[in-house]
Amino acid sequence: MVKQHQTISCKNLQPQLPQGKAIGFKPLTEEWNYYSIDDGYVLGVKLVLTKVIKTGQTDPSGAPIYIIQHQPAIQVLTHEEYRNITSRSTIQK
Repeated sequence: MVKQHQTISCKNLQPQLPQGKAIGFKPLTEEWNYYSIDDGYVLGVKLVLTKVIKTGQTDPSGAPIYIIQHQPAIQVLTHEEYRNITSRSTIQK
């Protein structure tokens, strides 16, 4: 007996996301997270929001549900560059 294989389109595998309307936003803070890497460098990482969509739906507590699009921002620093950044931010506070 020959077993038949069914071809499934990738389109059928896409999750159905709620529809919504893109809304404006402005950053209040965008903090960097810094990690000391074993090769001697410091890796700075932050998430930058690029789009917000309000779905018109709410969660069980009544809070609105949003869909977000984001992009990672990454910087590679020496430890000296990292010290310069953190000393400047301490002075400015």
